Amino acid sequence: MNSLMLGQAMLFGIIIIFFGFIIVREKVPSIKSKTVEEDINTYYEENYKGLDVSRGDLKYSKDDNSYSITYYNKDYEELNFAITSINNKITDNYKENYVKGKEVLRNASKEVLDKYKEIFKNTNFQNIKIEFKDLDKYSKAEAIDILEGNIYNTGYYSVSYYVKVDSLDDVYLNNLINSFNSIALSNGLNTNNYSVTFDNNGIIKIVEGGDFNE
Repeated sequence: MNSLMLGQAMLFGIIIIFFGFIIVREKVPSIKSKTVEEDINTYYEENYKGLDVSRGDLKYSKDDNSYSITYYNKDYEELNFAITSINNKITDNYKENYVKGKEVLRNASKEVLDKYKEIFKNTNFQNIKIEFKDLDKYSKAEAIDILEGNIYNTGYYSVSYYVKVDSLDDVYLNNLINSFNSIALSNGLNTNNYSVTFDNNGIIKIVEGGDFNE
């Protein structure tokens, strides 16, 4: 009887240790990281092996218990994408971040917008917004310009803004647009792609120019 009880106790102990190991392996990053890194490397080899990129280190985020490796364009480090593992499910943001350049264009938009806001902060031109197309919609030369920061005096982005007016007369509105463009150009900013919302006591007129969406 004692032998039977001892055997059962040992079996129970082994089961506890086994499941305890599994739980710890799932919860402790340093234990799990090697397996996750292998999984991410396999995912990369199966999907993006031919890319000319450099590989970052495996990173762990305790916020969502995720692991990720970032891959960088060798010429432009800000152009990158990450392969992420959360709960053993692997995903990547290659299309959004590397092909469409989401993060690159977000930063470019902010840089251009900051300049516009500074220049027009004490004027009637309000609610200025800047929009770039997806990076893959530009030619190779244009994309390189954007990656190298040549973004201010170009047609690579569209600018939109709002103006309260006393009249919707076409000549008057065109003069306002020309005034905006002249101020921008004198400060190193320029684009032919624009959308202006004129507001005459609630009566709205939108004037657009350029071929940004074509």
